[in-house]
Amino acid sequence: MKIGGRDDFENRYMGKFRALAANYGVFVEYERDRAGRDIGLHLTQPDSNRDGKIVTPALIWFQMKGIMDGTLSREEYDAVEEVALDLEVAHLRFWYLNVQPTYLALYIESVDRFLAIDLQKWVGAHFGADILTLEQKTVRVKVAKKNELDNEFFRTVLHGNLVPILRQSLRNENDKEIARFLRDSSVVQWLSRCQQQGIQARLTVVKWISKMRTEAYFEAREQDGDWELFRTHWQYSMGELALAFPYVKFTPETRAEMVRYPETIEDFDGNEFQIWHESFIAIETETGMEIDDDELEGECLLELGDGEFSFGDMGGGEIVEHRLALELNEIGVRWAETLAVLVKAEVLSVDSEPHMVSVAPWHARDV
Repeated sequence: MKIGGRDDFENRYMGKFRALAANYGVFVEYERDRAGRDIGLHLTQPDSNRDGKIVTPALIWFQMKGIMDGTLSREEYDAVEEVALDLEVAHLRFWYLNVQPTYLALYIESVDRFLAIDLQKWVGAHFGADILTLEQKTVRVKVAKKNELDNEFFRTVLHGNLVPILRQSLRNENDKEIARFLRDSSVVQWLSRCQQQGIQARLTVVKWISKMRTEAYFEAREQDGDWELFRTHWQYSMGELALAFPYVKFTPETRAEMVRYPETIEDFDGNEFQIWHESFIAIETETGMEIDDDELEGECLLELGDGEFSFGDMGGGEIVEHRLALELNEIGVRWAETLAVLVKAEVLSVDSEPHMVSVAPWHARDV
């Protein structure tokens, strides 16, 4: 018996999808295809002890589509920024109204790659409730090539789907803060353990003068030990530190204090008047000694939040390095207590191994 070319193609890309997605969840399927969705994935996380996985409360669904090599060649794919396909309006209505999100997983045979977007959000952005009364059979959906189905996709989708689930546990936080809680749960747990065990923790911040990137290195050391790196955090256009890490209290190795001083000058008629200047002084936190330097560079300042600043060391005219002691603030203590409950209940898992996080616009996905 013969298997048609289209059926063979679908079998092959479904196998590829399963091999890719198996690292991130447990598959869920309908006994009969009656809901316009091909396959579900109950998202998982590695267990904190690295001896298995936990099944999170997040369940998502995929609608699978594929474009064959003969329809879109590699050269044609490389020449465009988006890939387009037509989807049925009836299906789009269903996905838009569904409580659980449905993602389009689009396989491009010529480049052996999956793209993926959140169909519910896509409909919301392009039609909203008007999709319910749209009088046409199909709609052309365009998927940007940045939306690869990769590790960043699954990380973003997991966190995005856990936010509404955690609203009850984190009643004092808004959705943006809950997303931050999920992103930085490993740091919260790590810093909480450091404080409980009397281990010194610090943050080394490297700001580039000619770039928009800020590098933050979370480190810890036991008494008389060496500093050991726990997390490398790179962020594009970070801004003040208190907004980037709202759960931490920072104590800079060298702090900067703003000062104002008057200057009396005369106008052309000999009348005296005062003008005020603003500057700053740098003080070593441990000794309280002011740094004696007539030409402190303003580029060496790092805004911590609440009018506080760190003064860093200039390196080669290209980078400024700041070192700050760390402890959890009131928000951090609350997050640590909530996190301990969620981890014990096996709702969440937290990475306890050294790792890296990169926060930048080019990691964004339409999910």
